[in-house]
Amino acid sequence: MKKIRAVLIGAGQRGAEAYAPYALARPDEIEFVAVAEPDESRRGAFARAHRIPVENQFASWEELLQYPPMGEAAIIATQDWLHTQPAVAAMRSGYHILLEKPMATRPDECRLLVAVSEQTSRQMHICHVLRYTRHMRLMREIVQSGQIGEVINVDHRENVSFWHMAHSYVRGNWRSSKESSPMILAKCCHDLDVLPWVLGDYPLVLSSTGSLKHFRIENAPPGSPERCLDGCPMENECPYSARHIYMEMLPFWYSYSQTSNKTCEQCITNQYTKNPNLVRWAARVFSALRQVTDYQGWPLTVLTRTPDGESILQALHEGPYGRCVYRCDNDVVDHQVVSMEYKSGSTVTLTMHGHSHIEHRSTRIEGSRGWVQGVLGNGGGWLQVEHHRSRTKKVYDTSPPLGEGHGGGDTQLMADFVRSVQCDDYPTDVLQAAREALASHLVAFAAETARLEKRTIHVEDYYTG
Repeated sequence: MKKIRAVLIGAGQRGAEAYAPYALARPDEIEFVAVAEPDESRRGAFARAHRIPVENQFASWEELLQYPPMGEAAIIATQDWLHTQPAVAAMRSGYHILLEKPMATRPDECRLLVAVSEQTSRQMHICHVLRYTRHMRLMREIVQSGQIGEVINVDHRENVSFWHMAHSYVRGNWRSSKESSPMILAKCCHDLDVLPWVLGDYPLVLSSTGSLKHFRIENAPPGSPERCLDGCPMENECPYSARHIYMEMLPFWYSYSQTSNKTCEQCITNQYTKNPNLVRWAARVFSALRQVTDYQGWPLTVLTRTPDGESILQALHEGPYGRCVYRCDNDVVDHQVVSMEYKSGSTVTLTMHGHSHIEHRSTRIEGSRGWVQGVLGNGGGWLQVEHHRSRTKKVYDTSPPLGEGHGGGDTQLMADFVRSVQCDDYPTDVLQAAREALASHLVAFAAETARLEKRTIHVEDYYTG
């Protein structure tokens, strides 16, 4: 198969660090030939990593797309509210596109994107990476094989850890529903996509409740300053301390250790959370430990391009991630529940909250002949199936290789995207996936309306509207 030439629009954390490394690992499959990114340092760093000539480096997507297509594919990883225009323009220019989720932040724009994909016969792949994890694919296989019988009830939880909530949805880019999108879309479009895909069913009726309960000014500790490092009297006790989250990284590695199924990794990361100085000392001898002690990935790369001690400290003194979580301009909910009835009559609940001790998704599916439950975290995952009559149990390890983001979904998504674009066609399954992505986004908009208006919604109105 021929090698794909691609352009990147938006060289931020997801575009440059989650998807584009696939080209460096598999240069015979795909190469990046151009980049559009307004931040000069990010643009330059990406261009150097992928050897992109200066004439193919652009400050805006408009500049890039004024030229005839430079390749077959465009990866669009701009901020959520800046997806629609470059995606539409890229498809109309002739590119097949990989579009970061959520596809757009308004229902009409989501519908427009699918319509343009169909009109131009350009593939549009949405980065619903959970579909590409071994965890969710195995869960889907188990459910649709009939092993647990007819699905009766599903309890799915998006347990956002307290530090991730503070990072992304209180201090970070997704803190404002007006500037980005509702939390149920920004965080849970993955979940609302994968549930119908796993079940082979879709929601017809839903209701939703939730609010911003904790991260409010009235909950600020007495005497707390605007920034964590400006002499907060609660700095040594507050779980949301910027120093604790970003400079010590202990919550991150504790979450990893608690969801890892690999004994060695679990032991190392757990020991690091208890005695970081010991692990740092040992790393001088055992280089494998430096994956933990010298870690410079997400969320640190969101703070600074060069996440060493000095630059992180500067970012906490000057940037948004050093702010007190009770004194930010956030308005998205920190907990929400969506209750749904699916076409088959199954009842499904999605619970999202931002106060989990560890970062993980958990799912329990009750069937007429058995049940399956599982956990997927940043350290690994597992599924367990049990049958009513025989009471036999089987446990599956669904952990991805070390370092692969989103349960291995990022890498597999890129692999599937490249293979699909190599066909240079408009496969039926790609069109179907785009329509399913649209439907899941419309469910998110319906859920937010139900929450705000405190009413039950018939989702068909959104599907056809």
